[in-house]
Amino acid sequence: MDDKINSNLTRRSALRTAAGVGSAAAFTTAATTNTAQAAIDNDISVAQDGIYERTALKKNSIRVKAIQSPMIPADADNPKPVMRANLQRMLDHVDQANNFLSGKQDLVCFHEQPLMGWAPWTREEALKVSIEVPGPETEALGKKAKEHGCYIAFGSYVKDEENWPGHLLLNGILIGPDGSVVANHWKQHNVRLNPNSSWTMFTTSAYDVLPRYIEMYGEDAVLPVARTDIGNLSLLVSPYDPDIHRAISIKGMEIGLRFSSGGFSQVDSQSSSFFNRNYTVTVNQSISPDNTGASGAGGTSIYGPGGRVIGIADSVYEQSVSATIPMADFRRSHRLPDVPMALVMPVYEKYRVPIDPGLSLDYLPNDMTDAARRMKETRNW
Repeated sequence: MDDKINSNLTRRSALRTAAGVGSAAAFTTAATTNTAQAAIDNDISVAQDGIYERTALKKNSIRVKAIQSPMIPADADNPKPVMRANLQRMLDHVDQANNFLSGKQDLVCFHEQPLMGWAPWTREEALKVSIEVPGPETEALGKKAKEHGCYIAFGSYVKDEENWPGHLLLNGILIGPDGSVVANHWKQHNVRLNPNSSWTMFTTSAYDVLPRYIEMYGEDAVLPVARTDIGNLSLLVSPYDPDIHRAISIKGMEIGLRFSSGGFSQVDSQSSSFFNRNYTVTVNQSISPDNTGASGAGGTSIYGPGGRVIGIADSVYEQSVSATIPMADFRRSHRLPDVPMALVMPVYEKYRVPIDPGLSLDYLPNDMTDAARRMKETRNW
């Protein structure tokens, strides 16, 4: 059986590497034999005995700092100057987070789009300001992470012309203390706006190309967990999706890193920790005077199990929110969510989704207006 487990782990590790959605630490033999065997049988890493997969912690408590910084948009026709300045701002913040007064951090988190900012771009324009992973930006952040021995997490527009030409991705990215890209988690699902809305999001989520996504990367990568030596992390760019957060929590997420650019609810973030009994770090932008398209500044927050407030920004201006998370103590008492599957699954199985998966397999909207039109034409109800 050990040979079977090792063979499967190698195959799944290769899938994660190709997908950019995990790391070598994403699945380890630290899990029990029963848990590992269940993951093999189901091809989705869900514990059958309540003991979820994890990597040994490098320390008992970790220090986290969430950076509430401006969202400054690049010029799509000449993006490099602003993106270089935005990158330098991130590097400076990592230095400041790890200075003599703050002390060393284990994890430094930024908001949804600290590198390129946001503007009402078309698809063509947004792809011009998107980054590749890995790329020059992640290399620079990797050097800084290695300098301070910390993880760095942020959201970003991402392009992958080799595997997904023309698709605009909105991903959560985690850089490790060795300087490498540990995780590159796709947005799982775009929350659809009111059917009568004149605009909606046109980024490609995993749901929008689900059949091909699973074929390329495997089912376990749809709702990914990066199992690191500071805890089980998921990088989430999917607000208002409690079912997704519950499912990832069942897979063993200990800290949900949520990236926002104005459109988020503190109640949504807090309730995830309340119902799933884990940690949530939500990073939003600060007020951005030069960006007239930016909205909803402030509210960067860190919540603990039961929705307990650990830290929260006290203004809409540029600042940081800090927390010390006792991971070793948390693991000793943490339990996976208790879901009465026999009650809810009959309803879930009969539910008809308003929009079927795979919407972006045969058509890519040009902009937010075109995306809304496409959504209206393809809705089931």
